[in-house]
Amino acid sequence: MNIEEQVELLMLGTEYGDEDLKKAMTAELRERLILAQKENRPLRVYCGYDPTSTDLHLGHTITMRKLRQFQDLGHEVTFLIGSYTALVGDPSDKNKARPILTEEKVAENAMTYTEQAFRVLDREKTKIRYNGEWLSKLTLVDLIRLGQNFTVQQFLARDNFANRLEKG
Repeated sequence: MNIEEQVELLMLGTEYGDEDLKKAMTAELRERLILAQKENRPLRVYCGYDPTSTDLHLGHTITMRKLRQFQDLGHEVTFLIGSYTALVGDPSDKNKARPILTEEKVAENAMTYTEQAFRVLDREKTKIRYNGEWLSKLTLVDLIRLGQNFTVQQFLARDNFANRLEKG
């Protein structure tokens, strides 16, 4: 497929809620595909999944099908398992914190996620990575320095954090 055909396929079914944002994302995808072609390399794309239960759900297949499209076009795909974020009960955009899981439970869930993902993704063309590979190496000093980039107001601007704080 040429670049315009790839852009059309990869943007098919995407929703941004804002037409200007969708146009900007389409233009950025096109630019990245052009650069990758000039450099004679595939794009590298990933999507992350926190193994908070034993099973992926139907919503996960939406992003995995998009990853599969990238694979079918010859691009590199990484299935990123949130092995570290699952340990700390990352609230994401949920209205309450996720339960904190043990390392053993996260590893067990990650194994089932991987096997289930291969029902959609090509096993031979998929890289599996775990965010614990780099997040587990952060020290307290690293975390404090990272935290200095954010204000309390920025966290409270997110409805999910503000609502949870308000509810105690």
